[in-house]
Amino acid sequence: MGEAERIGTRAAYSALNCARRPAPNQDRVTEPLTGAGTPVLVVADRLGPRHPHHWAEDMTRTLDSAVLLTREGVGHGSYGTNSCISGAVDAALVHGTHPADGAVCKTDTAVSLRSRELHGLTWNLWR
Repeated sequence: MGEAERIGTRAAYSALNCARRPAPNQDRVTEPLTGAGTPVLVVADRLGPRHPHHWAEDMTRTLDSAVLLTREGVGHGSYGTNSCISGAVDAALVHGTHPADGAVCKTDTAVSLRSRELHGLTWNLWR
């Protein structure tokens, strides 16, 4: 129930669309996902309202050759909103180069209390 509270009733309800689907899943993945040696860049925001940072840390540990790049700041989504993240993602996609594991990008703009409220966060949550 703890996870359902985090996801919210709307997201939990939308997952029911596939739960009773009559078509069998012929290519269902049943083994742990490891990345099979493929370089993976995991990008996460430190104070995102939807995905706790430790989820990205866990994913990075699970995948064979993953590196974690963290954006300090509040908000959901980093690519296109942070020049450091955008540059690192572009370099990974175009040139196949990755930053050092654990690299951190600072926020491009100052974060105000109002922006925290807009992202569904309350000041008390982060005190």
